[in-house]
Amino acid sequence: MCEREVTRRQFLRDVAVTCATTGLIVSPLSAGVALGKEEPKESVDTQPKMEYRSLGKTGLKVSALSCGVMQLKDPAVLFEALDRGVNYFDTAHGYQGGKNEKMLGKGLKDYGRDKVFVATKVPPYERGIMGKQLRDTSTMEKMLEKSLQRLQTDYVDVLLLHNIVDPSWPGNEDMMYFLARQKQAGKARFVGISFHADGSNYVDIVNETLKTKFYDVFLATYNFKSPPEHTEALRLARSKQVGIIAMKTQAGGYDKGVTGGLNPHQAALKWVLDKDFIDCAIPGMVNRDQLSQNIAAVGKKPGWSDRKVLDSYYTAIKDCYCVRCGECASSCPGHVDIPSIHRALTYWEGYNDPELARAAYGELSTQENAHACMDCSSPTCRCANGIKIGERMRYAHRILA
Repeated sequence: MCEREVTRRQFLRDVAVTCATTGLIVSPLSAGVALGKEEPKESVDTQPKMEYRSLGKTGLKVSALSCGVMQLKDPAVLFEALDRGVNYFDTAHGYQGGKNEKMLGKGLKDYGRDKVFVATKVPPYERGIMGKQLRDTSTMEKMLEKSLQRLQTDYVDVLLLHNIVDPSWPGNEDMMYFLARQKQAGKARFVGISFHADGSNYVDIVNETLKTKFYDVFLATYNFKSPPEHTEALRLARSKQVGIIAMKTQAGGYDKGVTGGLNPHQAALKWVLDKDFIDCAIPGMVNRDQLSQNIAAVGKKPGWSDRKVLDSYYTAIKDCYCVRCGECASSCPGHVDIPSIHRALTYWEGYNDPELARAAYGELSTQENAHACMDCSSPTCRCANGIKIGERMRYAHRILA
């Protein structure tokens, strides 16, 4: 452990006081840009207008439609998004083996770093002999430094702990110390967590993280099939002035369920953005057509036809799409991580991204993945929505292991 003049606990206490009195520790951007007063202008007057919302207590005015660039490889899409008013971009240390951060960094340098908000994520854990184990803070600091180099910037606007699966992690003293140090050093303006959790674990993560009174932003899976308790958890967090960013908003983005020329993915985005506790959504966009469709959904209230098309869409995907209700968790005798395996399958089938699917599956330990399902004939695994879990798990292991 490196030497320091104050104890870790005292450091965190001092930082908490500073956050409470100033709202943020560092502000590399001008106040005008940070508060969204210099909003990007539309390149064509007839284009749909972008909407801007306050990201919790951060003071950042972010575009309601923001951009998850996890799969994006074409810089032309990035520049068109910028020209059409998108000003918040989400990436992560591990996306595309680092190439994603490099692409985003070059694009934002050419466009102007001070005109946009950038978020990246550092994974707080690694897979060990006993399952997932938290990383040491020095390793995470090195990972962040690498991310900043790729992004060609000396700070990010939002730094997130990536894919929280254990409710105790956000309150871990080492994790908070790592994040507090980055804020103090000017490498992160605001901090938060991302999570894909299911069932009660989703709610537990929100509640335990709120107890710390430390985090500024939540990036959470949320869409029209999210359980009601997830809605209430996010609504509570927003009432505490935590910024709420929705991901996985298109419920898998499958090609199925398109009827009568209606677009279920536009309808899904409208549904999410209509929630008053959602500050922005970051659907993944890999081409200009998806960008245009998503921008057209901004500011539109979901109507009767949208509800009908979403019903049709879910009917088409219900045999393969996991809504993350968590009901299956207690039914598996082998304690297989069924929702996470379904997420990997969604990357394969909905996102058409085998590399991403295999990477997500590879994060699971042998106790968590579907290896135990290959010879299992137990009839106990149940899905409340009718997914044939045993078949899906065996299929996942065959194509992803």
